[in-house]
Amino acid sequence: MKLFAVCLLLVAAVTVTAQKKKQSGWKMAKGMMTEIKEGWNSSIDEMLDESTDSGLSSDVEMFLTQLKQSVCFGVEDVCESDMFLGCNCIREFQNLGEQCFQIPCNVVNFLLNDFSDFLRDFRDVLSFEDAMEVLTEQIYVPMMEAACECSDKLADATFNCIENYDAGVLDMIGRGTYEMIVGMLDLESMKKVMVAALAIHCNEVGEEACYQDFSNQMITWAKMMDKSMDGASKKDCTAYARVDKELAKYFKAMETEDMSKIVKAQYEMSKKAVCTPAKCAKYQANNFYSCCSVEGVDLAAEHELGENIGNILDNVMGLLSTISQDVDANLISREDLQIYLSTFDPETLCEGEKGVKEYKKKGKQCRKQRSEYEYGY
Repeated sequence: MKLFAVCLLLVAAVTVTAQKKKQSGWKMAKGMMTEIKEGWNSSIDEMLDESTDSGLSSDVEMFLTQLKQSVCFGVEDVCESDMFLGCNCIREFQNLGEQCFQIPCNVVNFLLNDFSDFLRDFRDVLSFEDAMEVLTEQIYVPMMEAACECSDKLADATFNCIENYDAGVLDMIGRGTYEMIVGMLDLESMKKVMVAALAIHCNEVGEEACYQDFSNQMITWAKMMDKSMDGASKKDCTAYARVDKELAKYFKAMETEDMSKIVKAQYEMSKKAVCTPAKCAKYQANNFYSCCSVEGVDLAAEHELGENIGNILDNVMGLLSTISQDVDANLISREDLQIYLSTFDPETLCEGEKGVKEYKKKGKQCRKQRSEYEYGY
């Protein structure tokens, strides 16, 4: 449901070429994904090198080996100088305590020991479902498992590290330049977004971490995408073939490069997919509007996620527009952002449609159950 909105937006945004001939939205999507897969396979092949221990190119392996010396440290090690991570960052992660301080080291070890296997597996996928299984099993779930164990202080450590970064590598770009750039960024809003994301994904419902539930949703969504591109019936609720017309309009909107038109087309496509017909809304609610999803919507509101994302976009686009005249500081308005974010909340998105009752019912059930377990973050 909400994954449909995000993932389809990303898929379409990668490469959209002008379509002079009227064509089925899903046929366009399938052709587009074939081109994308050929492109990423070529990039992956360039990154791999069977002659190295890591399976990655020699330059990448050399850099990661050097980086490992910086990020792999003991919890009680005393830092006097460091090339890449910096002593201030080392101390921030050491303060996370046992296990959690190893997060930077674990990331680099993954890149050295397992990343080439992931790239090969991802290169060899034959479907959306295969791709999503590789991504969730090898990247998303392990990443969230590690982050959630340390989520109480992880955002503080991360942004204290950014603000007080003192690694030797800064001598190459200029410490003054780094401090000026960081000083111009809205780090407070960025930190709040990270806290909100951890709250949503690390929340537990019924003794199950929500990232596990979201992982299952991603795979279900991928199966539906495969069926849609393979020509499923528009009456099939286990696919998104019913939004073929709206998908074609979305691609057409992408050609205009007008963000308001793109957001409106994406909104209409999401509403059709999530809210109608009522029997399909029921299928969507059962598969995507779990109690983790319900609480994710509520946690996003509690943490003012939309407001903080808007702050970041205003900040970053404003800065980029001062650097280049080609950048529009008002690329996406707050109104368009709110319209887009509303597609993540089916109880709001489906107002006025018969399908809304399925989401209202699930929402009511989940919120009623909250008294039985620890909720919130």
